[in-house]
Amino acid sequence: METATLETSYGDEEVGKGVDDHTTGRQAQFWDTMDEKRRVHQIVFAALCLLVLTGRSAMLLAAPPELFPQPPSLLPSVTFWKGVYTTYSVGDFILHDREHVGLVYDVVQVAEHSSQGRAAKLAAPAIRRLRAKYQGILTNLAKGIPPERLGEDGVRVAEAWGCPCRPALLRKAAGNIRVQQGLKEEVDEGLERARVLLPRVLPILQQHDLPVELVAIPMVESTWNVKARSKVAAVGLWQFMRSTGRRYLKITRRQDERRDPIRATEGAAQLLRDNYAELGSWPLAIVAYNHGTGGMQRAQRKLGSQAIEEILANYTGPRFGFASRNFYPEFLAALEVLQPLLGEYPQPGGSERLRPTPETVPGPVVAAPAPEPLNTTSTPQVETGPQAETEPQDPEPAPPAEPST
Repeated sequence: METATLETSYGDEEVGKGVDDHTTGRQAQFWDTMDEKRRVHQIVFAALCLLVLTGRSAMLLAAPPELFPQPPSLLPSVTFWKGVYTTYSVGDFILHDREHVGLVYDVVQVAEHSSQGRAAKLAAPAIRRLRAKYQGILTNLAKGIPPERLGEDGVRVAEAWGCPCRPALLRKAAGNIRVQQGLKEEVDEGLERARVLLPRVLPILQQHDLPVELVAIPMVESTWNVKARSKVAAVGLWQFMRSTGRRYLKITRRQDERRDPIRATEGAAQLLRDNYAELGSWPLAIVAYNHGTGGMQRAQRKLGSQAIEEILANYTGPRFGFASRNFYPEFLAALEVLQPLLGEYPQPGGSERLRPTPETVPGPVVAAPAPEPLNTTSTPQVETGPQAETEPQDPEPAPPAEPST
């Protein structure tokens, strides 16, 4: 440390009347100077200690590393699912790519908003027509036909896929057109149910030392409906299958704790703790809630990676289908939807919230947060009427999750 500026000059003006006085004065000044240096060094040392302690305190008080990362490659999917939850209604049917879910071709809209099944029946004819239309465009692009010859929609499809591109990719895309029904009304009702249940659910997660953000899972699973039952017999708020539920809950002919939101939350908390203990990553533990820990461990071994974005993009293991691949992006989207509601409940220790997502992301995949598909000028409006037909594979609602191991 530079100390020259702290030293004092010993000039003749400090000399007394005699030698003794002079010596005594010099000694006194010397010790005064040393005292001053000591005081300065003490101040500097104290300041350094304070700085170190403050830095340590800052480290102790800083939010933990982000528990639920959102890699840029997942943003189109998260944006798509957030649109399904908050923008697209029950009467909206989104035609999009099964693998690149944020790539939207078109949206069929019907006036029916009260019944999912009724709306699906009304939308079926237009869905069939548009599916055939975009399959034809993709097939013709694969044959090398210039996009301009396929009209405005052909140009938009080519741009969405970043063409020129491999014919095999386009032929595969022609068979990968999926239909997703909007869930805005369901999610709005779910938020009201969550408002009632969160004061009882959050303390349970906190008692198990779990991140409170995990309450987004019931939004994905059941839209916070304690009476929910899926087509594969998953039951309750957390949608436990019977086989998995028996590990954590009492399930008999007379009593099924999957239907009890408090006991089911206790069971889900234990399951999620077990998932995290096995996998060491919250993104993987969350996907394991749908796909099982064994499946996620196989994915890790096969790819040699724990990175959620690599596993979702590249793992092709058995039963790792659409629901499993989209479970974490759906979780992130549901968490964004629940953020304002979670903010109403102070969290001991300050669980870090998911950071806001950027509005744009580079890359060829086009995310669609609002119903503005490739064909923005002629989105078909399907009229209600008794003549509407049902198409068994269309549409597909948000896939139910199946906690399993």
